[in-house]
Amino acid sequence: MDMTTPLGCSPASVATGLLLEALGASDTYDYVPVRGLPALALHVPERDALIAVTTAASPMFTGSLEAIAAEHRLDVVLLRIGETARGVTGADFALGSLPCAVWVERDFALYRDASGLWLVPERVGPSVSITPAGFFLEMMPPFSTLAERERGVRRAAGDVARILQPVEVR
Repeated sequence: MDMTTPLGCSPASVATGLLLEALGASDTYDYVPVRGLPALALHVPERDALIAVTTAASPMFTGSLEAIAAEHRLDVVLLRIGETARGVTGADFALGSLPCAVWVERDFALYRDASGLWLVPERVGPSVSITPAGFFLEMMPPFSTLAERERGVRRAAGDVARILQPVEVR
């Protein structure tokens, strides 16, 4: 009997898949090279979004997100995954599809509650809801207390861990 991670599952693919699921994106998408991002980025044109994943620590690559978002008028999300930890350690983003200036934040966390998936700050403040309509800046976070925030962050981390949990093979 062996334990193995399901084929095709990596922390990067699972993290990207969670965002795609929250975006309601079910088409086939191209990975495109974007100068300033660590690797190929997944382009989701109907959501005006680019999603990239890196194992590099913050703030590496954060400085280029605003320019990329402004140039392409896209929302750019950079998920950071741990090299040894199997999950998302943080998220940086630049919302470039807004009708105003590009909104840039870094070191946000994935958060899940009954309403869906979010990018939330360490404390309180504007958050980003991830919906089938795209990434939306919300002035109020989806949680009332920091304990509630922590539970939502753990739920999102649990989503990644469940998918990556090794399965028994006989």
